[in-house]
Amino acid sequence: MFLHLGNGISVRTKEVVAIHDYAIFAKGTGSEFLNREQAAGRLVNTLPAEIKNNDGACKSLIITDDKTYLSAISPWTLKRRSQMIYDTMDSDKDLSELVAEEAEL
Repeated sequence: MFLHLGNGISVRTKEVVAIHDYAIFAKGTGSEFLNREQAAGRLVNTLPAEIKNNDGACKSLIITDDKTYLSAISPWTLKRRSQMIYDTMDSDKDLSELVAEEAEL
């Protein structure tokens, strides 16, 4: 499954390591992490061009296996989206189990 981060960019949910509030990384040691990611070419800004340079527009930081993404979507919304994916997968599994049980009868 995929998690949409905004501006037409999606990542595989199984590659997501963490979803954080961007404000945590905006200053202090968190900004050092962002600087290292940018220097290594692993920082991807998913914000639309018209708000890319607006510091207040970035809401979340998504860390994956090989990249770090900045998004205008709140971390809570991204968390809900990722949970909905897994809830849907679980309900599909439950449905398939029910169908299999009915077939045995």
